[in-house]
Amino acid sequence: MSDQEKLNKFLREQKYMTVAVTLDDGTPWATPVRLKAWEGKSFEWDSHVGTEHSKAIAQRPRIAISMWTPDGDGTIQFGFYAHASAEQISEPNEHGIARYRATVNTCFINDASFIKREVELG
Repeated sequence: MSDQEKLNKFLREQKYMTVAVTLDDGTPWATPVRLKAWEGKSFEWDSHVGTEHSKAIAQRPRIAISMWTPDGDGTIQFGFYAHASAEQISEPNEHGIARYRATVNTCFINDASFIKREVELG
């Protein structure tokens, strides 16, 4: 199976991802979010507009994304890592929840070989 096939299979199975931002004071901040949609280079999730990561995205849209999963006994693993630009794409609902989209610029995979490899999404 090619790296591209492995990546597509992996991404189709994912429900969560970690979004990493930089806060106003330069502090890194990583937050798990529930993945709502993935298509090509775009990943979408819903978050409250008042959260640390949502406020940071409004000021600094450059983010990092990571997803990782081991198998049951930890011998087979697969990770996805990306640099992306994020934006709020909907108005918040009555609870302050809005939809966000990240568009990947560069991404990598890593598996049990422990060799990070750049891949294309598409």
